Amino acid sequence: MTITLNTIPGGKYLELGGGSNPMIHPNVDVRPCYDAQGKPTVDFTADFNELLPIQSSEWDGIFSRFAIEHVSWRKIPQFLTEVFRTLKPGGKFVCITANTEAQLQWIKDHPQGWDDRDSFDSYSSILFGDQDFIGNKQTPSRRFFPSN
Repeated sequence: MTITLNTIPGGKYLELGGGSNPMIHPNVDVRPCYDAQGKPTVDFTADFNELLPIQSSEWDGIFSRFAIEHVSWRKIPQFLTEVFRTLKPGGKFVCITANTEAQLQWIKDHPQGWDDRDSFDSYSSILFGDQDFIGNKQTPSRRFFPSN
């Protein structure tokens, strides 16, 4: 996938969820990440399910790829409100998310749902994100994404 971002000279841009391979700095993610040489790639961390520790009207543009699907579907309205709060008037938000067609195919192939959950709850989690999945708990001492 090739992505080209058109920016304004002198503009301020932020990436949410760039992890170990950000396209823009500053890069904000839920946990510290490092490149192959061990250099940090995350400028600061933030829980995307909570209010963002970013000033209002600060950024000309915000870019996010493959991060919003890790925000609980219950928190998406708050997350988007926070994104737009931090944009300057007229600022742009570019958001790339998972392949819904592939997700729907998975649902079609698994009519019983998964993880001992009813099908509606399973499908909602797959399509809209949910943080009850054990893999989202990065350390025993801290859950990066609360489940409600």
